[in-house]
Amino acid sequence: MPSSWSRAPGAILGTLTALNGLNYLDRYVSAATLPLILTDLAISDAQGGLLQSLFITVYALVCPLAGWFGDRQPRLRLAAVGVFVWSAATFASGLAPTYAWLLLARAVIGAGEASYAVVTPSLLSDCYPPDRRARMLGVFYAAIPVGSALGYIVGGVVGEASGWRAAFFIAGAPGAVLAFLLLLLTEPRRGAMDPPGAASPVPLGLRASVAALVRRRSYLVNTLAQIIYTFAMGGLATWMPTYFVRVREIPLATATSTFGLLLVVAGFGGTLLGGRIASSVAKRWPGADFTVSGWSLAASIVFTVFAVLAPQPAVFWPAMFVTLVLLFVNIGPLNAAMANVLPAELRARGFAVTTMLIHLLGDAASPWIIGEVSDRVGLQLPVLVTGCLLSVAGVVLLWGRRTLVADLRAASAPPTP
Repeated sequence: MPSSWSRAPGAILGTLTALNGLNYLDRYVSAATLPLILTDLAISDAQGGLLQSLFITVYALVCPLAGWFGDRQPRLRLAAVGVFVWSAATFASGLAPTYAWLLLARAVIGAGEASYAVVTPSLLSDCYPPDRRARMLGVFYAAIPVGSALGYIVGGVVGEASGWRAAFFIAGAPGAVLAFLLLLLTEPRRGAMDPPGAASPVPLGLRASVAALVRRRSYLVNTLAQIIYTFAMGGLATWMPTYFVRVREIPLATATSTFGLLLVVAGFGGTLLGGRIASSVAKRWPGADFTVSGWSLAASIVFTVFAVLAPQPAVFWPAMFVTLVLLFVNIGPLNAAMANVLPAELRARGFAVTTMLIHLLGDAASPWIIGEVSDRVGLQLPVLVTGCLLSVAGVVLLWGRRTLVADLRAASAPPTP
């Protein structure tokens, strides 16, 4: 019989959150070391951007397959395999003798991360009731800025001191061991925390699944906003260390450490704050997940302009901090909004389709596009334009708030006989 701790929601949340942080550390150590990789392998900015674009493309293409398995097989086992694969491939990146081998390693990392990322929101949704999901998913996604910041710091400090290959060795080693932690946990029952009889069963066929997703209009609005958001965030995350070194003329270790510190504080605070605010506002106004996320993203444009164009560090660093806080407010609410309108047996597939679309149409292209434009006009202009796109995602959410209200009402209604 499984031990009580292995079934505890807190143990599952804590383990998945820690591994999510490691996920993003492994993902962004390459961004921090990109200036060193460009020089060592003698490649262009476009080729450097392709390292992230190929990773994201494979990640997006594997997501639907992982979601399909996640709705049929034990999700913790699938997540454990994903963690082991991406960690081993991260370690192998440091051994890559050529650009082509490094590209291949990045592709394998994408496949491993997809197997983990798609099933985790579904697992956590089966641990907590709908009224607590925004807050708990906020905790889980708070690991994104923490892991990303550690990736920048490890990549920048270790890369400058010992070379970019050493940074990949350090980033990849822990995951191969930590993957086994997932196998000690007990899988929660699907739909265990959903209201009884809240939704009709959804067939597992492809056509029926797609039709069920499309019927939920807020799902479409949510996905569109996340596509725009991911296009901008993915491109900026890849190129900001290089931007600091090249445009701001800040040493790599200093740039990545400072940016990493801002990211972990602002991102962690913004993610937790967003979940709490949305949960509180939702008690009075339905659709709060879209409202809170939309206004935070729309307001970010003011601070983005100062963060990119202001010449004084006393201006651009604080502006960047506020921008990051606003950009991370939406993480918990948008994922909770999606989980709350999808029935339990459709959640893994729903998150898988969204994950595929936001990456294929989002950050699969943006790192390469920014690199191509940078090769022609420099890095500052594409960084500025990309940052301003985030406000467009906010406008989409505010426009679609009524669709979320309608879908939440339908999800809470008993099925018609």
